[in-house]
Amino acid sequence: MIKKIVFLGGPSTGKTTLSEALADKLNSITVPEYGRDYWLQHQIDRRLSPEQLLHIAQTQNLWENQSASRANKFLFCDTNAFTTWHFAMHYHQTALPELERLATQCWQRYDLVVLCDDDIPYDDTWERSGDANRQEFQAFNLKYLKEYGIKYILASGDIKQRKQTVLKSLGLVSVEICTN
Repeated sequence: MIKKIVFLGGPSTGKTTLSEALADKLNSITVPEYGRDYWLQHQIDRRLSPEQLLHIAQTQNLWENQSASRANKFLFCDTNAFTTWHFAMHYHQTALPELERLATQCWQRYDLVVLCDDDIPYDDTWERSGDANRQEFQAFNLKYLKEYGIKYILASGDIKQRKQTVLKSLGLVSVEICTN
């Protein structure tokens, strides 16, 4: 049985780096963030339509489903439908009903939710909306997870510390190893 791990966090919190590093360490795979590449190709004035955001969430779920058969014990998911829903709410103040449904139901898809901390330097690239946006998204993620009682772990520090936190949560390292 494959354990699915999803990574959340504001922009530039290390989700991709951490998911790829763990997949590499555990000889498995990561499901990349479909929305990033889609946005780069289809955005107009740095926005996507509500229908495009729904398409992203549906495709992300499809990619996860297709990737599960190729994973080695763990499937590392760089994002989920909740994140796409959050972008819809941020940019349009609403989301299509189907996207709302996917976002609400997505938590059942994962064995572990990892919130990547914003304690690393912000990587200010043109497609990101700035550190203030990162802080706003991070605060929203944290509030939502707590408000809806969604169990998660917080991965902080450098990449080595973050990997150890996740590995420990998966029962793959002892406490002694994590404290070194």
